[in-house]
This record gives sequence, C-alpha cells and structure tokens, in this order.
Amino acid sequence: MKTIAIIILIVGAIQSQSIYELTPGIKENQIVLQLSNISQSQSAENVEVKLIRQSSNIKFNTTEANIKNLNKKEEKEIAFSFDVNYVADILKQDTVEFLITDNKTIYQTKQFIFSYTSPREYRLEQNYPNPFNPSTKIRYTIPGNVETRHVVSLRIYDILGNEVATLVNEEKQPGYYEIDFNASNIASEVYIYRLVTGKFVSTKKMILLR
Repeated sequence: MKTIAIIILIVGAIQSQSIYELTPGIKENQIVLQLSNISQSQSAENVEVKLIRQSSNIKFNTTEANIKNLNKKEEKEIAFSFDVNYVADILKQDTVEFLITDNKTIYQTKQFIFSYTSPREYRLEQNYPNPFNPSTKIRYTIPGNVETRHVVSLRIYDILGNEVATLVNEEKQPGYYEIDFNASNIASEVYIYRLVTGKFVSTKKMILLR
C-alpha cells in the first residue's frame, strides 16, 4: 500500500509536478487530497472532486467526492483508494487527473504521473486458484534492465515428469507477467509447473480437482 498526499490550495497556486512510483499488483493505495481554503473572506460550498482521466492499469474504488462546505482558512481531506494492475507495463508512465470545482469560481485540475517499479528478483508465484477447475492463473516476474531480454520457459508436467503443456517459450523483457492455464482436456491430478530463465529455475505444484 502506498499513500500519496497532496495539498490543493482552493485560491490558486501553481504546483510542481512529481512522478510517483507504484508497485504493480499492490492494492488499497491512496491519493489524499488536502483541500485548503486560503481565502480571507469567502467560504467554498459544494466543492466537488472528480476523476476525469483514468488509466487501464489503475482501478479506483470511487471516482468522485464532495465537501458541502469549506470555510475560510479551513482544510479538509478527500481520499481516493485504488489498486494497481499486476501486469502494468514498467516501460510506460501513466497519468490520472482530478477536476476540483464548486458552485462559484473554483476550477482547478490536479494531475498525478505514475511510473511502475521494476521487479527486483526472479519469482514464480503459486497459481491461483489452487486447487482449480478447469482454469488457473500463474504469475512470475523477471528483473533487470528494461533494455535486456531473457529467454523464458514456463511448462506444465504431470507427476511422472511428462510434459503436458508449454505456456511460454520466448524472449521476455523484465516485468510482471500473468498467464492463464486451461486444463479442460487433461485429467484431475497433481501437476508441476516450472519456470526456467538463464540460471534461474523454480518449480511449484498445482492441483486440478474436478
């Protein structure tokens, strides 16, 4: 979970733009907007904050909120929680934008630019759901410089070591990956899945239970 807090001055001020790092797959992150009415004489009524620009990699639980009254020199917070897609592209940046208005004169926008952290290690995660019927998801991560490529193999074997399926057998750039495995055509059994890339080898068990 990551919390990003920012102060918005209700009576104008230009704010510098920062780039915030996010880790793919992390849930319940927060953007906290601290609305500050710096007017010496006027209150702000029905202040609305609305998400007007979204990204397919970021899922917000709510997209708008309202403050009925913000007195002069008063501060109030509005929080927006969001989840980050596990397979967000670490080569790209995303921007989300909020519109802040009231029923009088306030009209401001605030942008947040996000970049996604690269994996720090090779990892093969436990499939989910497990046991499964008939499909399951397998996640893995490949670390390194974004310009490098890794030959990646992800295969399924039965308990006797016979290969059942090849899910991945190609070059991959560093990043976060998720792949579906559909076992509709094979029998209920314990299976092994193995990730091999360079000198890294990781093996886990999965259970197909009909």
